[in-house]
Amino acid sequence: MEESKAPLHNMLLVIVCLLLGLGIAGLRSSHASKQLSLPPQPRGSMVLGNLSEIMKASMDNLQHPLVQGWAREHGEVIRVRLCPVTEYFLNSDRAVKENMDRSSAISSERPRWMISNELICNQLNVLLLHRSDPRQSNQRCVIYLYLTSVPRADADLPFLHYETAKFLHSITNNPQAGQDGTQILRLIARYTYSAFVTQTFGMDIPRVDDPVIDYIHETGLAQILDARKRFKRDLEWCIVRLHRIKNPNLAGKYMPDAFLPSVLRAADLGRFTTEEEAAYLPLQLIIGAADTSQISTWSFLEAMLQYPDVQHRARSEIEAVVGDRLPEFADLERIPYIRCVMKEVWRWRPHVALGHPHVTTKDIVDNRKRIPKGAHLHLNAWVISHDSKRHEYPDRFWPERYTDDHTTTMQSVNSSDVTKRDHFAFGAGRRSCPGYHVAKRSHAIAIMRILWAFEVVWAPGTRQPVDPLTYLRRSEVPGNASSRLPVTLRTFDVLQHERLPLSMPVRTDHNSSLPHCFWTLPTLPESAEFIPDAIQGIVWLIEKMKRGRSRCQVEWTMNSQPQV
Repeated sequence: MEESKAPLHNMLLVIVCLLLGLGIAGLRSSHASKQLSLPPQPRGSMVLGNLSEIMKASMDNLQHPLVQGWAREHGEVIRVRLCPVTEYFLNSDRAVKENMDRSSAISSERPRWMISNELICNQLNVLLLHRSDPRQSNQRCVIYLYLTSVPRADADLPFLHYETAKFLHSITNNPQAGQDGTQILRLIARYTYSAFVTQTFGMDIPRVDDPVIDYIHETGLAQILDARKRFKRDLEWCIVRLHRIKNPNLAGKYMPDAFLPSVLRAADLGRFTTEEEAAYLPLQLIIGAADTSQISTWSFLEAMLQYPDVQHRARSEIEAVVGDRLPEFADLERIPYIRCVMKEVWRWRPHVALGHPHVTTKDIVDNRKRIPKGAHLHLNAWVISHDSKRHEYPDRFWPERYTDDHTTTMQSVNSSDVTKRDHFAFGAGRRSCPGYHVAKRSHAIAIMRILWAFEVVWAPGTRQPVDPLTYLRRSEVPGNASSRLPVTLRTFDVLQHERLPLSMPVRTDHNSSLPHCFWTLPTLPESAEFIPDAIQGIVWLIEKMKRGRSRCQVEWTMNSQPQV
């Protein structure tokens, strides 16, 4: 009996020794890491640190070139002290891979944002939630399942085709709109917001003057600037849409396969605890998706202005594939140069130049430097994208740099060789953007159709050469053009006045020398089957305009149906 217990005692002794050894090693490692120095920091005030420099740059929203200068002087990882808060900027692809991807288990938290996360959003916004909050991982899972997976993104392509066709129609139906950069930006906002509102709530935004556009955009800004009453107002706005979807008298007046209707039909409510939580999330998704899509389209127009040779080549390659037919997303595979243009837009003008902060939950040791627990890490997409060691001629918009890169952005993100990563527009680690597949489709369709239908030129009277700072300064989004971008969308030949009826005869208006056509388009399709029909009507219109065969005015009549 005594002998049988001996092996057990010996085994327990070995386990205890191993645990003690690991504990001592861990303590030594922790102690050793504490002895390591912190990353370098730019010289600043003893009390305020670099706060005054950041505030001065923020007046013109030009923080990114300031941090870029510090990165060149101090290296891959720097710390910037802003009075009591210290921010850490990751300025190389290697630093991002090590500290956000490989260390994602301990670098994926968010700061405690009391106003925006706790008061305004009541801790329901997936972008702001702490990683340790189970709702964060659950919301990402639901977003993927009902909205951003490849099958769902493909299923929503008709909405993107429909809204971009309406955008083209808006410009060609009102040539003055294409002459005003502010109006062009507003039309882009309408179609991006409407596309994502349709995908999430199942309802659209039909008019460019719809106050919903300003309401949603203001809500996004308010998450930084406003207070508790904002959450109550936003939640009530979402609940009104929730009740419309649940109203049996409005069945068929919204898209049943949209995100929120699908979640409400699910047996487990998409694992949401309440219908209110399920209704609130789409608003946050619209803010994140529509604003970034709008920014990318606007930056694309800036690139086409500055680099007309790229514009001409891209248009030629589009026309070689589609001819007079309106491009669709499926055409992207046969136009590889457009894929290069897309990647270059995201590299050249990343829509989140300095990144949303990740917070570390433990010390990280990187290159013999210690990034402490609780550090705010920023993926400095601007500096990485404009690093001459990484990209030849980084300030030049040059899609040809991606000619031999045949990977998708997600394949590039997941590559073990970070030097091959194409860009960092969608973040890194466990906080990377979950909407890439939707963004890719939206971006591709917008680029192909704008180039196919219009010539992007400087606004009349613009003094040459144009200093980019005239429209980059004081932009809402650092590193991207403001609404002051002097852009014009010029239609080809007689494109401006060409209109087409949908299965209706053309009649002559006695008060006009032109034929007068009528086409009634419902504000909100009654069924998913309507969407392709509506698209075909607009497509036929625009394709006829492209060929310049006839001239016809159209009245676009909206039916009164439920809208957002």
